[in-house]
Amino acid sequence: MRKLNIQTLVTYCLGGVFILSAVTKAVGLPVFADEMRLYLDIYFGGWLRDASLYLAGMVCLAELMIGIAYLIPALRRYANMAAILALTFFVWLTGDNYFNPSPLGRIESCGCFGELIHFTPLASFIKSLVLWVIALVIMNYPGKRTIMQ
Repeated sequence: MRKLNIQTLVTYCLGGVFILSAVTKAVGLPVFADEMRLYLDIYFGGWLRDASLYLAGMVCLAELMIGIAYLIPALRRYANMAAILALTFFVWLTGDNYFNPSPLGRIESCGCFGELIHFTPLASFIKSLVLWVIALVIMNYPGKRTIMQ
């Protein structure tokens, strides 16, 4: 039986989170596009508003690709770099939404897992931050300890 180390287990879990996020968003793509439209209006001046459905689809596809790449050993390092970039953006976006709300107030739902799980602005920020830290740890963890033989 192949050894399963902690880094591989955590990597599979992170890949699963990205896949779950992508699939749950894609199932309710118009709803996710509406939530994305709110962010586009507030944080990007609304000039991408008309493209929200296409951008929502691209976000789902990118998350799905990152999640699948995490499951393929030869692509893990690239998946982790892409995840760190995406999560850095999500940490900024959710943190700004929570700590520096627009004059219209905070966006109450991040749409992180579509309609499956709803997060408050604070929970969304904490979730993004925790996933970002996990991705950073995976990138720098030697991964020599095994948990199963």
